[in-house]
Amino acid sequence: MTVTGSHAKNPAEGWDVCVAAKADQGETIARAQILVNGFSAYDESFNPPISNWQQQLKQQGQYPGSNAVQVIATSDQGEDTEFEELWS
Repeated sequence: MTVTGSHAKNPAEGWDVCVAAKADQGETIARAQILVNGFSAYDESFNPPISNWQQQLKQQGQYPGSNAVQVIATSDQGEDTEFEELWS
């Protein structure tokens, strides 16, 4: 599974965070989680599981300040793939 993410300064406040996951052949995505600075910002299970997932969260984290986004995609076989991005 491939998990990616990016961030961009939101003109109003904080950061906009865009994340995505794509399942490899023979697997699917059963659950996706996003943690911003250690706090759950998104947690969804998919029934039936899906092959592609994308989510955008607006006005996350702190500006200025240090920020961390962690994305966890869980396959239908129970295996986690993680992505983490840190910035300030």
